[in-house]
Amino acid sequence: MDIFSKNNHKKRVLIVGAGFAGIEIGRRLNTRKYEVLVVDKQNYFTFQPLLYQVATGGLEPDSVAYPLRKIFQKKSEVMFRLAEVERLDPAQNVVHSSIGLLPYDILVLATGSRTNFFGNKETENHSLSLKSVTDALDMRSFILQNFETALLSKDPEEKRSLMNFVVTGAGPTGVEIAGALAELKKHVLPNDYPELDLNLMNITLVEASQQVLNVMSDFSSRHAKIQLEQLGIRILTGIRLERYDGQIAVLSNGEKVLTRSLIWTAGVMGNAIPGFHAEVIKPGNRIQTDAYNRVIGFENIYVIGDLAAMDAGDGKPHPMLAPVAMQQGKLLASNLNLSSNEKWKAFRYFDKGTMATIGRSRAVADLKFLHLKGFFAWISWLFIHLMLLAGFRNRLVVLINWVWNYFSYDRAIRLIIRPYKKKS
Repeated sequence: MDIFSKNNHKKRVLIVGAGFAGIEIGRRLNTRKYEVLVVDKQNYFTFQPLLYQVATGGLEPDSVAYPLRKIFQKKSEVMFRLAEVERLDPAQNVVHSSIGLLPYDILVLATGSRTNFFGNKETENHSLSLKSVTDALDMRSFILQNFETALLSKDPEEKRSLMNFVVTGAGPTGVEIAGALAELKKHVLPNDYPELDLNLMNITLVEASQQVLNVMSDFSSRHAKIQLEQLGIRILTGIRLERYDGQIAVLSNGEKVLTRSLIWTAGVMGNAIPGFHAEVIKPGNRIQTDAYNRVIGFENIYVIGDLAAMDAGDGKPHPMLAPVAMQQGKLLASNLNLSSNEKWKAFRYFDKGTMATIGRSRAVADLKFLHLKGFFAWISWLFIHLMLLAGFRNRLVVLINWVWNYFSYDRAIRLIIRPYKKKS
């Protein structure tokens, strides 16, 4: 089928981005009514909540990635093309991409989010972030390279710098990475690097707000802090990172931390595509939509997932979470599948709860009518994330890895597949 010209008998729905939101709508659109084309710059779906485990040697990358063509295999009418979208031309109803002009009748943008360094280019060039499988592999290689270099160093200060870690941002990702690093220090690195004095290794978690996990309940925030401290993690709240030059992290309280490894999880922003008027671009580079995910001022362009700035009812947009993206994708597909005389449903987010894992048998969870901590929260986290993974093989592989890691106190996947060098 020629993707550069539309089927005259069906309206074309062009979906840009195949994350949680893009997959949900792509799988549910009625292909008897629509010609569906999905475009993404990767040929796989990434299960981002488990990227930190790839970065710290707990899982292989193919455990958290799943081929998009496999996902859409049961809907053979759905077309997928590997391409990068460059800009939109709403006046002509076309998208400019790396493979040419893609026409559409209905455009759905589900391009998600990207790391936000708030304009600090120096920090961006020298720090590590975690938004993709590539980022996770880079982080894994860099961590291991630092320990290999520390083995060879005769300078105590350089050793300490190579073994120190600063994690900025104490949201779920920051907390999970800090906890995973502490688990490595306690259970894995003493066996791999017996010549190193791991007392030199320090993990500092820096958070600009007054508490860790400030998007969760006070109960979860308080108990998350307790569990992090039990792992030996130093927590600094109410303090910002001012700058980082690859050697020294300068904090807002004047403290200077010597470290070669700064992991940035302090912010994300919408991954907007050029082509919109400035009026619809909201703080965080997100696109303003109505309650039906329709972009304000457009009749045939919709935005779902992290990129959508839809009022949640309190004057603020919905949080940038996978459940929001999935629910928006499902509802928009359902609305588009309706006949012309049927009324569309407005989006209402059903919050099933929020959770974060901190390490072995350590987690916190805010469920609908219940707050959990410790082992039971951890088991709940494992079960839910296992069920959300795409594909039976991925679920089985992840489960086997988790069981092995739990009973062996080991993480076998400590490979430097490709040496990583920071951006200059």
